[in-house]
Amino acid sequence: MLRKALLVILPAVLLLAVGCQFPGVGTPDDGEKEETRGTLDYLGVALAPQEDLTAVTKSFDAEETTIVVWKVNLANNDPNSRHKLTAEWYWHDGTLKWTEERDFSTGSDSTISITGGKGYSGVGGWQPGVYTIKFYLDGSPLAEEIFRVTGEVEEEQEPILLAGINFHDPDDVTEPVEVFPRAETTQVLWFAKLSVTDEAAGTHTVTADWLDPDGKPLWREERSVTVFEGDEAVSVGGGQGYEEPGNWAAGEYTLMLSVDGEQLGQARFSVGEVESEEEDGGEAKPTGLALYGLVFVDRDDYNTPRESFKKDDTAMIVWVVSLARESDEGTGDHVMTVEWYDPSEELRWTQDKEFTVEADEETKRVIGGRGYTETGWWDTGEWSVIFYLDGNFVALENFNVE
Repeated sequence: MLRKALLVILPAVLLLAVGCQFPGVGTPDDGEKEETRGTLDYLGVALAPQEDLTAVTKSFDAEETTIVVWKVNLANNDPNSRHKLTAEWYWHDGTLKWTEERDFSTGSDSTISITGGKGYSGVGGWQPGVYTIKFYLDGSPLAEEIFRVTGEVEEEQEPILLAGINFHDPDDVTEPVEVFPRAETTQVLWFAKLSVTDEAAGTHTVTADWLDPDGKPLWREERSVTVFEGDEAVSVGGGQGYEEPGNWAAGEYTLMLSVDGEQLGQARFSVGEVESEEEDGGEAKPTGLALYGLVFVDRDDYNTPRESFKKDDTAMIVWVVSLARESDEGTGDHVMTVEWYDPSEELRWTQDKEFTVEADEETKRVIGGRGYTETGWWDTGEWSVIFYLDGNFVALENFNVE
């Protein structure tokens, strides 16, 4: 069995993101305070109408709401530093409606709050449906929150509403893709988030119809999803494609979702003619970046870093690598290559995750993952995952599947 080569991997603090929560990582603590950097740990986000900021809710009446106000709470482990919080507001079809930016200083308080909000000067401006707010801290995903705006036009669909659909390459389940390169693409995965109420409690059938660029039926998938009382959102996913690249026709594809036979919504992605870049085959060069954290989480439970996963409960497993910039060489474009070895020590998957470190970034989180669209497919036993940064070995970490 492959053994761990990374001797010190620190526990993570939790951050919410992509319809989910992304974990961040604390700084090393060896009893010394020299040259270490703290983090801002995500504690939560609250939404309320401007008319009553104490009325925290995720459901707003279109005939009573003007401004929807948000407040993000952070634990301050990085005193006297400067940061930027960005909030992006999306409609359920993926349209970006508004963007807000908040520059702030952390000071010495143990917890800090950043607030913002968007809306209209009078009631009636909000369209009924589901909205998503995505938060970014210094350019890295921090949190994602959905809320409903209710009104008469949505009464029939109110128990279950579409909160968004993202498409992914199987080699990277964390980054949504809008245009897939035709020469490289085999499978296309989709993940939909549904906003639900207690009235939707029970088991439902989600049908996904794929239409080709000419609007002709291509595939049909059916997924079962169970809603429990108290749930505010549930996720469902699937995927289709070909064994070999080059079989997708160039053009725009449509995915139409229905629940129990009632149309819920749709989303589109494109397949283009982008060719893969040729590798230079050069030797590995110093990266100017140092690893200071690495954790695994379940894609459906981003709150808890794990060393063990249950086969019957796990579909996707996500990794989060935290890097610190040591020198000017750390700025610019980089590639994290990740190799997944199954319990029989056979190479199962290889990923290349490209990312950029800007000149004003002292730390960087790189996130990726692999797995399946449904639970129950992981081989039980100890898996080993090896990480290479720009061709240089940086870590080997193990996790168990029970």
